[in-house]
Amino acid sequence: MPQKGQSPIARLALSAFHRTFDDLLNVQSFMTPFSRSLLENIFEMIMWFGRTKGDYDNFERTARVTYLFLENGSQVKHRPVAQQFYAVINKVIPALNSSRQAQAEANQMPKDNPDARIEKYLAYYKVMYEGLLPFICAPVIYAFSIANNIKDEAFSPSSDGKVGLNTIPKMNKWLAYTENRLAIGLNGHLRNAYAHNNYKILDDGQVELWDRSWGPEIWHLDQLTKICGQLWVNALGIICGLVLYDINNFRMVESRGWVSPMQAPRLRRQELHTVIESIADELGFYLRKVESLPNGVSITLHTKSKGIDQEGELYMGFKSHTDLFKIPMWSEEKRVIDQLTIMLHRLIPYFETQNEVSIDIVSPDNISLGSLVIDFRTLIGLQLKDAKPETVESVRQVFKTDTLGGCTTFVEKEGAPRFVGRGPAKSGKPESNTS
Repeated sequence: MPQKGQSPIARLALSAFHRTFDDLLNVQSFMTPFSRSLLENIFEMIMWFGRTKGDYDNFERTARVTYLFLENGSQVKHRPVAQQFYAVINKVIPALNSSRQAQAEANQMPKDNPDARIEKYLAYYKVMYEGLLPFICAPVIYAFSIANNIKDEAFSPSSDGKVGLNTIPKMNKWLAYTENRLAIGLNGHLRNAYAHNNYKILDDGQVELWDRSWGPEIWHLDQLTKICGQLWVNALGIICGLVLYDINNFRMVESRGWVSPMQAPRLRRQELHTVIESIADELGFYLRKVESLPNGVSITLHTKSKGIDQEGELYMGFKSHTDLFKIPMWSEEKRVIDQLTIMLHRLIPYFETQNEVSIDIVSPDNISLGSLVIDFRTLIGLQLKDAKPETVESVRQVFKTDTLGGCTTFVEKEGAPRFVGRGPAKSGKPESNTS
């Protein structure tokens, strides 16, 4: 069953990811919540209704090449490549969100106002070029230099984790094939023209652009939207390649202590409320209230009732067809204490160790079921390897307050989406899948 605010496309993300990239996953592969969240984000963006099969094919090819560059570098010097990778990976989501916001602003401009649309698409391109690509390309270009024994310092990221995009054409000297996937959609002249105000909007949805050593050229709005789309799809492919690398390398990098554990960013109250609500929903609770205290936080949750076991239907519409998926759904009864133990561990990165968390649990009928109180230092000190009932039961005495007894909640579960059939675009019943 979908989490609150989760789009239907995000629900298909893991299934689509495995169908496309299972051949690249190794025996040590491990998907962290961070990787899963990032995958859901990028697959939601690449699988939206307006995308074509060509977009997805380009996305897949770029992801595979990105992953190959990272793994080739790791085979030569695993630790330096991994350290460069994990130095920037936590910056990807903020940069991705900024680009997505610029994209939304461009797309929302009225079609009968081409001047405003040109301005917004130029701004969107600049945000991607300056704020997203330099981060996501940095570990890839560095790994490429390690694999090919390149000594040029331009291939090494700067102190802020970025790499100069003018390094990408330099890679061509060492490529075994003519196409450089990292270069798709990149046009430094276009970015410079807008950044330096070297452009003039003309009539009929056109703009004149020039740079110091380029132009002037006249571009139509359609050309701008096309190149923005190319750069965006390719950026998503690069990020997918980064996620593949994380999935296959996280356990080894963590076990060898090559990088420090990633710390969650400091959140504002509303952002923290959203994080807690998402975790609670996944683990079988509805969030009633979050209250900040001088030394911690107070949370009120209420349990979920048993749902109906059923098979849901999900339709995915494309330009040329509609796909039907069926998703098995059911509820599992879990002890509240076990689910809260998982929840508390997921919240550790968002609080100081001295902070105390107090959780009150009520039933769907608003009857108090008990409370749990513990500080994060004590929780971390438990060093639990799992949250199985027998494991949690053996440490319950360390909680400052525990009046939950054996009360339970119901956790909503979903199976893997199953492709059923394909039908005409936007209407019509998909035909049964007999293959």
